[in-house]
Amino acid sequence: MELTPSESHSSPANDTHNASQMGFVGTSAVKFGVFVAITSVIAIAAYFGAQQFLLNDDDEADDRRAIAVQRGTLLDDVTASGSVTFPELESLRFDISGTVGELLVEEGESVIEGQPLILLDDVTISSLESGVINAELALQNAGEDLAELLGGATSLESAIAESNLADARVASMDAAESLAEFTSNGGSDSPATATAKDDLNDANEALADAIAVSEDDAQAEQELVDVAQESYDDAVSDYSDQISGWFGSVVSEEDRATESSVLFESWGTTVDEIFEESTATVDSPIDDLSTPWNESVTWVWTHLTPYPILTNCEYTSFEARCPTAEISDAWDAKVAAEETLIEAQDDAAAAAKGQQVLINAAQDVVEAAAEDVVDTVNDIEINALAATLAEKIELEKDAEETVSALSDLDTLQIKLATAAVNEANALLQNAKSELAASNMLAPFAGLISSISVEVGEPVSRSTPTIDILDPSVVTLDGTIDEIDVLSLRIGDTVAVTLDALPDQILNGVIDEIGDGINQQGVIEFPLTIALTPPEGIDLIEGLSATATIVLNQIDNALLIPLQSVGGSFTQATVDVVTADGFTTTNVTLGASDDFMVIVESGLTEGQEVLMSVAESVDPFQQLFGGGGGGAIRIPGGAFTGGAGSRGPGGGGR
Repeated sequence: MELTPSESHSSPANDTHNASQMGFVGTSAVKFGVFVAITSVIAIAAYFGAQQFLLNDDDEADDRRAIAVQRGTLLDDVTASGSVTFPELESLRFDISGTVGELLVEEGESVIEGQPLILLDDVTISSLESGVINAELALQNAGEDLAELLGGATSLESAIAESNLADARVASMDAAESLAEFTSNGGSDSPATATAKDDLNDANEALADAIAVSEDDAQAEQELVDVAQESYDDAVSDYSDQISGWFGSVVSEEDRATESSVLFESWGTTVDEIFEESTATVDSPIDDLSTPWNESVTWVWTHLTPYPILTNCEYTSFEARCPTAEISDAWDAKVAAEETLIEAQDDAAAAAKGQQVLINAAQDVVEAAAEDVVDTVNDIEINALAATLAEKIELEKDAEETVSALSDLDTLQIKLATAAVNEANALLQNAKSELAASNMLAPFAGLISSISVEVGEPVSRSTPTIDILDPSVVTLDGTIDEIDVLSLRIGDTVAVTLDALPDQILNGVIDEIGDGINQQGVIEFPLTIALTPPEGIDLIEGLSATATIVLNQIDNALLIPLQSVGGSFTQATVDVVTADGFTTTNVTLGASDDFMVIVESGLTEGQEVLMSVAESVDPFQQLFGGGGGGAIRIPGGAFTGGAGSRGPGGGGR
């Protein structure tokens, strides 16, 4: 028999009766042993949270205080700690070797794009300028040498002669090719016939390739069909597991192919009716063999699992499970997998048909090439072609004589001189680039975060010199617990506070959520938040920051402190202040923020409840919802400690 604090407080007769029992026990060893056993059982039950009572004596030691029941807003939020970083950071290096001559900026200075940052010393610059001058002189000399060689071939007659010679050579080659095309050598195939045969060979190879590709595609499509078939089989198995897992019944092949609503209609009931009846049953029943389901299994689901089994529901959540939704989802997944399988089979058939079209086209090409081989005949007049070739050769000789008469230039010398000009020009451009590289410029507008060199220090390609960052791009890198990560989305707004700016709240947006990392058994997820920098304040990298993300907000809720809640794991109670003292009242609780909890029923606004102000709270009272007013926070702000609320359910069967 359970006693509320008010009942124990208002029963002096019971105290007297207990005292008499204690005296009797002291005279009887047997009864004393029974008393010890009963006391041990009660202590063990209280230890594991089966029942927890608030026992108070109506004396002056009761230091609880009255708190009004009032309406307000309940926020459920999570926080992530981290530090400020600047992702747009670039470390600058020189492209040449030299010595630092002048630093034009200081650490912390803002710069614009293209602004000079570092100059190399005068010795380095003078050496580079000397290289540019020498390269310019080398280019000038090479250009003069080439102009001198070309000086005798700049006339209009020379250009025309060169053009005529080129035309004559092209005409001679065309005539020779035309003659050779249909002339066989020693009884072998003429080039035209050989070309036709090569085309036939190519067509046969293309046909073989088309057949091979068709076979490969057929295999690939079959693999897709096999994958779809496996997914379908898994979906059918999952649907079967849903039926057998929830109801402990044997699922036949006919049941697997039957939609859930039709299946339960054949049972003469619905999922909700089965679980409503099981919920109403107090003791575990014996399986009724006349029903397709096992009553003992459904009773276990509704009475022994740590989360509610819902009826007349639409979906399963972390806090409760919905058999109707899970079975229906499994059927939908099975139907979708079946559609995917059919689609894969249709795609395979269509691919095979398309490949056959390509094979037929390749066969047509083979037939056409074979006809070309047969049709190739040497019906061109060889003598006419030979005469044309002789004429073109004669014209080519005349053009060569004309060009020779106009210029005695050495073609090889011209090529060498031209190459010398090109090389000198390349060296000049390289020298100019090295001279420009002696002045390091800002690649973008930003802030000089660090300077790693000093005046007089040697530098090279591997020497870091200046780090520049874009202060307008600021992020917060932190971590979030796995309990809260599923409630976050990229793009969610975040309120950020810095230890260095405790009175200012910065705006932020979740930019990236990384993969989970196991830190000594605790799973944490990296979190990157893009910050909006405060106006008039320059942030520095490494500042400690805390981000607050609101997961849920409930307005106009009836609220009481968690420390005013007592009762047991299955029934929460509060002590309501009355004119004569207080009375213990059952209440139904809702979401909690670890300090306040929503009252669903049992209280009205304006009533006063007694709140414990104990300095310490027993951890088992926190766990089981005892007089200390403890509670356990779960995703979504649900309160575990009263009104029969439960934690999120997994889904194992």
